[in-house]
Amino acid sequence: MLDRLPLDRILYSQTAQKTKPLKTSASKLPLSTKILYGVGYLPDSIMNNTFYALVFLAYNLHWGLAAALVGWAGFYSRIWEAFIDPFFGNMSDKCRSRWGRRRPFMFVGAVLGGVACAALWSPPASVISQHLYIYLIVVTILYFTAYAVYSVPFMAFGLGLASGDEDRTSLAGYRVAANCFVLAVVVPVLPLLVYYREGAETSSLAYVGYLLGGLILVSGVMASLMVKEPALPTEQITPSHKPAETHSLIDGFKYTVTNVPFLMVTGIVAFTIIGLSSAMTNSFFLNLAVVCPGDKKTAGELALVTGVIGAVAGFLITFALPNLSARFGRRRLLLTSLVGMIVAFLVSPWLFTAKMPYLQVVFHVIVQMSVTSVWVLTFPMLADVCDYDEIRTGVRREGVYTAMYNWGCKVAIAMIGVVSGAILDFSGFNEKLALQSERTSEILRWSFALVPLPFFIGCIVLTVLFPLNAQRLQRMREERARAY
Repeated sequence: MLDRLPLDRILYSQTAQKTKPLKTSASKLPLSTKILYGVGYLPDSIMNNTFYALVFLAYNLHWGLAAALVGWAGFYSRIWEAFIDPFFGNMSDKCRSRWGRRRPFMFVGAVLGGVACAALWSPPASVISQHLYIYLIVVTILYFTAYAVYSVPFMAFGLGLASGDEDRTSLAGYRVAANCFVLAVVVPVLPLLVYYREGAETSSLAYVGYLLGGLILVSGVMASLMVKEPALPTEQITPSHKPAETHSLIDGFKYTVTNVPFLMVTGIVAFTIIGLSSAMTNSFFLNLAVVCPGDKKTAGELALVTGVIGAVAGFLITFALPNLSARFGRRRLLLTSLVGMIVAFLVSPWLFTAKMPYLQVVFHVIVQMSVTSVWVLTFPMLADVCDYDEIRTGVRREGVYTAMYNWGCKVAIAMIGVVSGAILDFSGFNEKLALQSERTSEILRWSFALVPLPFFIGCIVLTVLFPLNAQRLQRMREERARAY
């Protein structure tokens, strides 16, 4: 079989690791392309982050729908989105239009996303009084359908946009910077906009929906029209390889689940999500129990201030990462970031203290800079995986890999509630008590510090073992060429 050429031996051989790096030619991306690609991530970030920032505030607190029903509506829509992600990934891989493979999906997704966002936060008065739950389910399903149509091809678009490691890291930096902008600027002001006029929350929510919908539409359409899609790859058609247009979704599943480097980079991201978020989800309860016992207002203020400062720190580090990666190496920088998160959590019991409540800002800055580095540096690793798959099979299928990568992330996100809930239950936290017991406070303090560590250690192991880089991929290309 062609897939069993000496590629795997080259990939893992000690000889390949010790030889001198080869020079590779890669065209540099212009700054305008990187900025526009970053702008193109705004629809993804806005649709994902503002939904959770507003949905309970609007449908539960303001319109009176039971919180459990609001939660189930979001659950149904995300399950639906996870189901359709691979279909849109595979469709964009096989698309051969005059506008490219990804851009038509991005354009349609941006338009539908803008409309669905406006509808989500402005239900008709008759619906609010009678059929609000049905409306919420229908609109959220449409909302996350539009999200899937846009987000999967958009990420796949970025994986094929840059060919050099430095450009891939830089491109990921602009993408993550856009997300930090949304988290630091857009999300924190949403409650202020809703409650700006007392007694007019319904109309304020509608205006917020129109504003967010307009941002989604304009930024998504700009990216789909103004970022030039690279030429279709030259697909190596051999007796054992079929043209990309004939590859089924089953083919995509087969190649992704048997691609060890892909499973490794997905594991790094999934472990980071579980380790980080399972702890951070309980940071509010940690503050209520330890830092400002029973004072929900102060705990909320701490969450707002530390969240904004952390997001700004993450935003700033994104622009330094390409140079740092080029100077010190992607693997070394990623390992440093993971170690940074471990250190931050280990010292967290001394940073979350009632004597100096805002000392925890130090923790949030270190963690946000470290996790931002993980998000940026794993993006070129995923692009390397797509290159590896193309060398082995002759077909580029970034869309399927993006969809399966998203599945791994969503499984990890689903685990967050399981882990954080188990910690809260074990601690004995009682929401009816103003002051928690000393046992509860100590369990929350030390579980916050220690539970994430095995996940981060797993990330370190996978990073050390990850076998791909630009030089090894070039050797594999040369070996493939010599085979013919």
